[in-house]
Amino acid sequence: MDYQIEQWVNGPAGHHAALDTLMRDAANWGEWIFIGLVVAWFASSWLWGDRAERRFALTALLASGIALGINQVLGAIWNRPRPFVAHPHDVHLLLAHAADGSFPSDHAAAGFAVAGVLVAAHRRLGAAAIAVAVLMSYARVFVGLHYPGDVVAGALIGVGVSWVLVHFAARPVAWMETNIERFVAVAHLPVPRVDRRLPPGEAVDPASEDGAHDRFPAA
Repeated sequence: MDYQIEQWVNGPAGHHAALDTLMRDAANWGEWIFIGLVVAWFASSWLWGDRAERRFALTALLASGIALGINQVLGAIWNRPRPFVAHPHDVHLLLAHAADGSFPSDHAAAGFAVAGVLVAAHRRLGAAAIAVAVLMSYARVFVGLHYPGDVVAGALIGVGVSWVLVHFAARPVAWMETNIERFVAVAHLPVPRVDRRLPPGEAVDPASEDGAHDRFPAA
């Protein structure tokens, strides 16, 4: 069943130049969009002295790292050949790639992990990030690198890890933040003067305009 769906998604590959270009770009650059998102999120929260946003950004970084770690364990248990390896004469390969295991998709896991945290922080921006993650995951199947099951498994891992961390990882994230601040102090790097932290126990209304809410009150 997974292979049949892969054939349906991959079938148009190589027949429409504009579509091929879009899918190659989405498959190639999707991960860099999420990396840039986390970097920009943390940098802007640091410059503005917004502790809640800073902790969300660190949660996104931690979620993507844990999701990728889970992928490594699952990949070692089941080294599933990629579609272009298992079916070299039936798959239209649009991107060169190492013939390593395809399950689960690292791109999907990391992308959905970051998007999941962003949904918790800012619903509208999170919805846009989910859409980008979906496009990237679809593109990875379209270009012949993954089966649909690979990206679905990666997405579930990413979303699951992000949900757990957003709800239960306040202490580890606060520890990360504290150690980053210590490093900054030791390295004599610029530290924001303003810290827009919320009072303990205070939270932004989830029904506010952008749906942002604070799950990381000041320690």
